[in-house]
Amino acid sequence: PACQQPADVARAFFEATTGKGDLLPPPQALVSAAFAKALHAERACQVREEGICTIDSDPWLDAQDGDIDGAVRYSWKQASATAGQVEMRYAVWNKAYVTRLPMVRKGEGCWQADDILTNSGRSVRKLLAQPVT
Repeated sequence: PACQQPADVARAFFEATTGKGDLLPPPQALVSAAFAKALHAERACQVREEGICTIDSDPWLDAQDGDIDGAVRYSWKQASATAGQVEMRYAVWNKAYVTRLPMVRKGEGCWQADDILTNSGRSVRKLLAQPVT
């Protein structure tokens, strides 16, 4: 299945959550349970607060607005049988960006995104773990 290819999972996650897509709620099969839980908590907070909670920008753009120009290139770096990272390279307003997706899987199962590391190096999962002030 496609979920055995980490870059394919990264592409599906990216395509489902950009453009008209929304990071919240995440496509369940494409993200790890821990990352999904953090994203669901953010959605619940936004509903409760009627606005922004901890995510104040688009992690793919590492900014509040912008446009991705052209195609996204995906490359896979395996760290172990159950962990690795997909690097995504693309341009935002003609500036080169690298966004990294740490990937995990249980045993021989499907790969899932475990975090988004933005172009500036911010971890979305760490951001989500911070208390809302």
